[in-house]
Amino acid sequence: MFPIGAVERDTGIGRDTLRVWERRYGFPVPERNSKGERVYSDGQVRILQLLKRLLDQGMRPGKIVGLKESELNMLAQTLQAKQVGENTNPRLDELIECVAYHKTHRLWALLEQTLIQQGMKSFVVDTIAPLVYMIGDKWAKGELKIFEEHFLTRQLTLFLDAVISKMPVNIHSNSVLLATLPGEHHSLGLLMLEGLLRERGLSVINLGTEVPMDQLTQATEQYQVKSILLSFSSAYNTNGLRTELIELAGRLPDSVSIYVGGEGVKRMRKMPAQIFFQKSLQEVADLEF
Repeated sequence: MFPIGAVERDTGIGRDTLRVWERRYGFPVPERNSKGERVYSDGQVRILQLLKRLLDQGMRPGKIVGLKESELNMLAQTLQAKQVGENTNPRLDELIECVAYHKTHRLWALLEQTLIQQGMKSFVVDTIAPLVYMIGDKWAKGELKIFEEHFLTRQLTLFLDAVISKMPVNIHSNSVLLATLPGEHHSLGLLMLEGLLRERGLSVINLGTEVPMDQLTQATEQYQVKSILLSFSSAYNTNGLRTELIELAGRLPDSVSIYVGGEGVKRMRKMPAQIFFQKSLQEVADLEF
């Protein structure tokens, strides 16, 4: 049995939200320990993780909280089919097998072969993005462990970093700034964006993760960039994000465009002025800077 703090940490769902769902939807249904505190079973935590995954894909709590686990899995499979598409890379299953059995050398060999065959754009959009999604989906359904997802993220980060470091740098094109705001420590999305943009011959300045807003503003001025791309993973706490984006836009000249993307912002219904939401990596790849 897990205390509410551990459930909040392991699912990404706030304790206040858990209490609201309990009253409104009748799920989750915690027991009480000797101190009268809420504790949750392993099965409930697994369902909550799956619910978080579906919420990150744009589902509304009122539509899914309280559904059976089998019904949630069917919804997840439907969303996965839409996300990955009908014509998936035939190597995805083998790549996932490498993760499950910790075949690091085979994983890198497959990544190298696929990159050579597809080129950077298709490699990122058609292989890496659906692979990351499928791994996360399998974790949410209990088919893979969280450490296996972390293993894949680490290997992909190392692989993309090594590949991008060998790509030519175009110092004569307009620079595009990449970063995440404080609280977002996932760097894989930034590397995927950098690979896409560098292949197009653009000058990319990747500041990495958790860049304070004042430093982001100073870097924009110092490097004279006209476009900023911010990445938000599903783990990002979006409470107050709209206010943060409005503040950032207010700090920058009107000539600077701010693009945001990732699982963490998919549920935002309307973006503030000067902020442009990118639904997919394909949209980013087609942007004109």
